[in-house]
Amino acid sequence: MRLSLITTCVLATGIAIAGLTSRMKADHPHRDFGSFIADQLSDHSEQLFGIGHPLEESALGPYDGPDNTQAIQVAPGLHVSLVSSSVASAADQIAMWPDNDNPTYLFVCDEETTNPAVQRVDLSKPAASNATTIVTGLTSCDPVRRTPWGTIIVAEEAGATGGLYEIIDPVNITTAINVSNRDAGTTTDSLHLVKRKAVGSLSFESFAIKEDGTMIFGDELAPSGGNAGGGIYKFVPANPYEGNGPIMVAAQSPLVAGSVYGLRVAAQGSSNWGQGAETGSGAWVAVNLGGAGVVDANNNIILRNAQGLQKFTGYYRPEDMDIDPIALDKGVFRACWANTGRMSHTDSSVVENSGVKAEIMCLVENPPSTFAPSPATGTIPTIDRFVTGSEERGMFDNVAFQPHTGNLVILEDNSVTSVKSLNPLVTELRGNDLWICLPDGDDDDVLTDGCVRFASIRDTSAEPTGFIFTGSGESAYVNIQHRAANDALGTTNHGALVKISGFKVKPRHHGHDEENDWDWKK
Repeated sequence: MRLSLITTCVLATGIAIAGLTSRMKADHPHRDFGSFIADQLSDHSEQLFGIGHPLEESALGPYDGPDNTQAIQVAPGLHVSLVSSSVASAADQIAMWPDNDNPTYLFVCDEETTNPAVQRVDLSKPAASNATTIVTGLTSCDPVRRTPWGTIIVAEEAGATGGLYEIIDPVNITTAINVSNRDAGTTTDSLHLVKRKAVGSLSFESFAIKEDGTMIFGDELAPSGGNAGGGIYKFVPANPYEGNGPIMVAAQSPLVAGSVYGLRVAAQGSSNWGQGAETGSGAWVAVNLGGAGVVDANNNIILRNAQGLQKFTGYYRPEDMDIDPIALDKGVFRACWANTGRMSHTDSSVVENSGVKAEIMCLVENPPSTFAPSPATGTIPTIDRFVTGSEERGMFDNVAFQPHTGNLVILEDNSVTSVKSLNPLVTELRGNDLWICLPDGDDDDVLTDGCVRFASIRDTSAEPTGFIFTGSGESAYVNIQHRAANDALGTTNHGALVKISGFKVKPRHHGHDEENDWDWKK
């Protein structure tokens, strides 16, 4: 681990707290140590995060001009370019094709309409005419992923009945395929679009897919009336993918059949599971398909009903999820997701009527232990909080790990109103922010070592969504979703899919790296 990359390692690697505190007191006798660390994150953001100086505050809105690239403010050194203005205005998550290193196409879900539901973006064509609709008939299409076996999966953020669909040979679809019956999963081209009922139904927004087709995902459900929030689930394929090339026949997919498990935390040999038990070791518990209302007349597995019956651990609207690439390189499967929480205002507003803070949770699949020698699915899921929300960081939505560094990008889906004063009443509009957070270092907690704001949406009618890094980690795609200026142009597709370039990537290394150290006395 680089000393220059993990801020709290200042204390653990040769800089004495006493000496540092004495120096601070001498220079600034009333200086807060936490503020000192925050300043270090900002002052050394290029070494830590690969960006110039971070943004000190959220962008002040509203911006309602026609230039989509001006709808977002980015840190110095980053650059914004327009990728597509012909995607849907509510285009959401993004998948690259055929890989993340040199993509030629992007696939996007439309969260708000049934036509389009899924679009393919040809990166060789002009932004105004590069989006083609390939699927219609889905409701609230949100997550989209490229699978290890060469297909595209999309899913619906549509309450308890949201379904998951798999697209085979997505590049060569020339006529839009319609989902004619969502409950039954019938489509106008069953060779190229299939509902995967074996995975289950819920309000989808997240996926963490292993190479063999095993998947972890969540139900975007808020707690209500004393009932738990959304559960976390695991699908284990009956016939795992063995890495023998892309599939071209729907029946070859590992998603055809399998078993679904729900997460219970503190369930290994303990009865202390239920509300309040959200972190620590847990267990994957097989979904009881015989439970009342769990399997409907169309053989859909209604996982929300299973959660109520089996009391799987609930979280506050689990949203997007991504796999930690640094952990994966070490043979550890770690997936992190956003619990969005709820806030009525933003940016240190003097009024806040909700105040449920967002958080990033991470799940590690640990091997069997002497305490649990034969766990279901062969692993012990362990959950920790990784990033906590605040007045400045509210309502986390999308997440994306940066390749080679392990830094995590977090997008907000927050209110845009900030009350600056009550008497007299002064309000202002502040855009949703994009944050980047360090991995946890060698300190004794499991939290990020610090976050900075690297971008903010100037158009306060919009939100950022779908952020995904290219393979180099030096650039990323993101949608500026449902801009009012674009919606006003009519019912045809007027979206804002942009590319942010200019991230400087310095891969994580273990051990001292003098080249990237700095003088903490500055």
